[in-house]
Amino acid sequence: MPGWYRTPVVSRVYVSEHGNVFMREIAEHLVEALTTQGRPAELVTAELPSAGDPLGHLVVAPHEFFALFPAPEADRLRAAEHAVSINTEQPGTPFFDTAVRYAQLGPAVLDISHLSLDALRRLGLRAVHLPLGYVASLDRWQRNTSAERTIDLAFLGGRTPRREAFIGAAGAQLWEWRTDLRLFSWHRPARAGQASFSVGDDKYERLAQTRILLNVHRNDEPYFEWARVVEAIANGCVVATETSVGIEPLVAGTHLLVASLDSLAEQAVALAFDEPRRAALAEAAYDVLRRELDQGRLTIRALDEAARLIATSSGSNRPRPRRLGSAVRRSTASARSVAARGIRVLSPAASATDTARNDDLAARLKRAVLSQQSAIRSIERSLALVHHGDADHVTVTRSAAVGLMPPTVSVVIPLYNQGHYLREALDSVVAAAGAGAPPTEIIIVDDHSTDTSLETALALTDELSWFPITVLARAANGGLPIARNTGFGASNAPYVFALDADNVLYPNGLRLLAAHLDRAPSDVLAAYGLLERFDESGSVGLTSHLPWDVDLLVHGAYIDAMAMFRREVWRSLGGYTSHDGIYGWEDYDLWLTAAEHGLRADLVTSIVGRYREQAGSMRRISDIDMASNFVTLRERHPRLPWPS
Repeated sequence: MPGWYRTPVVSRVYVSEHGNVFMREIAEHLVEALTTQGRPAELVTAELPSAGDPLGHLVVAPHEFFALFPAPEADRLRAAEHAVSINTEQPGTPFFDTAVRYAQLGPAVLDISHLSLDALRRLGLRAVHLPLGYVASLDRWQRNTSAERTIDLAFLGGRTPRREAFIGAAGAQLWEWRTDLRLFSWHRPARAGQASFSVGDDKYERLAQTRILLNVHRNDEPYFEWARVVEAIANGCVVATETSVGIEPLVAGTHLLVASLDSLAEQAVALAFDEPRRAALAEAAYDVLRRELDQGRLTIRALDEAARLIATSSGSNRPRPRRLGSAVRRSTASARSVAARGIRVLSPAASATDTARNDDLAARLKRAVLSQQSAIRSIERSLALVHHGDADHVTVTRSAAVGLMPPTVSVVIPLYNQGHYLREALDSVVAAAGAGAPPTEIIIVDDHSTDTSLETALALTDELSWFPITVLARAANGGLPIARNTGFGASNAPYVFALDADNVLYPNGLRLLAAHLDRAPSDVLAAYGLLERFDESGSVGLTSHLPWDVDLLVHGAYIDAMAMFRREVWRSLGGYTSHDGIYGWEDYDLWLTAAEHGLRADLVTSIVGRYREQAGSMRRISDIDMASNFVTLRERHPRLPWPS
């Protein structure tokens, strides 16, 4: 009997108009693939599947399409019975559970991964593998081996702690390469037109300019990210992935690089040094993609297999899948695990009472700390007035190199009792200033340290007399925002980089950020790059790794102060506030001020520095009363889209 696909019925491929754009891309590729096989197909976003051949109703990402469709739940469940769902989610996630809830109602389900395919079959579903493959619209390379590639190493994917830890730990290896490291937040569906990631033509053209794409799993499951892999291979970009299952027909070492997570960065960098080997892998992978993974043939084959499965199991004898209870099982197991560790689980009423009590304690503790600081500063200002005739008196010391060349960049380093870190910070600036960066000066602002930090700064200035360094010693402590404002105000450079004394720059940092500001439009206040977070144990992740997004910014401070500013634009905003109500969050307040004025900061998608985490840092102290900080910030910036 001829296959179902020989009938003249139009295939309808459904995808949510409210979901992630990546799912829409998969749906569009399936429509394109079916059309190339002579099968009329159309994309549908605003209708539910209705009665008819279920194999003519293909729902991409049922966890989005059915869950987000604006119709009563009964209608959505009924529609799921008339369709074949295409699962795109991996086991162990709530998205997978939602997908199965709807997919199990149809006569069969297709899945793009062997790993999740096996999970579906264990649940009793009739599941068929639908590999993702080549369609012409992906391909910007066309096997043009002479095409220039301007990006050495890239990463594209949603942020997870595992991925952040990998990139942070690889910072020391990645900084010297031309990188494009793009992570996006899961706080809302990824939609076209958002700055947080690359989609469509922009993504394919970017991959065609990339030599190696790093592929790191979302979690510990060895799930092979086929959608990302196919897009890379179609554009001559070699995939360097951690160990995965279901990579066939690709072969490790022939078509792509496969390594354990611990050695992935090292092996990817080694491949970047070996362009002949990289090019050979790219061409071999492209050939197997075109030869064995044509999306049109793969789709017809999968649908034909699904038709046979449906035909051989009908009526009451058709096996019914087990209903999912995994979310309930996980919650129960979690509760048992907590009980086993002797941790008291509070009732909602008790939790609310304890939370209110803790908030009140935090607020009182914060007021006590700020009151003590205010008293000490008042005394210091009085003494400065007596001794210098100016409560804000600053003593200026300059190295011999100051004034020899007009600076393009001023690196401002506030200093308070952190002289033991200062040499490392200065050495990093000197190295960055010599890596093709524009003329650079250093301005150290000692905020009336009570230890030998000022002496250390003066000694280093004398030792590095050949480098333009200015030390501004305040006669009274003003706090971090005042110290930063003092340094920014002393700068004559068009760009100012904020560097805390305990942080360090990578040698590429100043060059990349200044170059970005040189070509950025006038509404860009600053440029920032990815920062490796580290402590005494080593690398612990990333910060400042997500693009500017006001909707995300109002949920929390995710961009550090370690950025390069346009000095005049910064000055027009009034600099850093010293408002007591946001103690420790002054850099966050500045970003909110920029957003309220229609300005933005741009992410440079490379690792540019290292951010040191310390148990006693000012941010840790300020976070003891986050609730009141947010109340103050909302009052200061009422025009921003704060969450309700």
